[in-house]
Amino acid sequence: MKTNTPKFENNPFNLIPIFGWIFIFYGMAFPIENAYMAAIWYIDIFLSVGVHALQLFIACPLGKKAGYSTEKTVVYTMVFGATWWKPLQGRLAVQK
Repeated sequence: MKTNTPKFENNPFNLIPIFGWIFIFYGMAFPIENAYMAAIWYIDIFLSVGVHALQLFIACPLGKKAGYSTEKTVVYTMVFGATWWKPLQGRLAVQK
């Protein structure tokens, strides 16, 4: 079976979800008292957990076509979201 490795070094947008996850874990370790920052924190949780989970409906078939295991596809999508699967979608479209 063909295995691919994601080209994270070519996509600086992957840093955006990483910083989002860092912010979530920071807020869990040190409760945020500022109302505006707390609102941003809750929005970040919604986007990082809820929206990334919804993206699995798109990412899983793409990952399977590209030769990724289901486990890797789920992890990459939950951590990186569309910054992982959108470039993969583009590479698959070019290969057709």
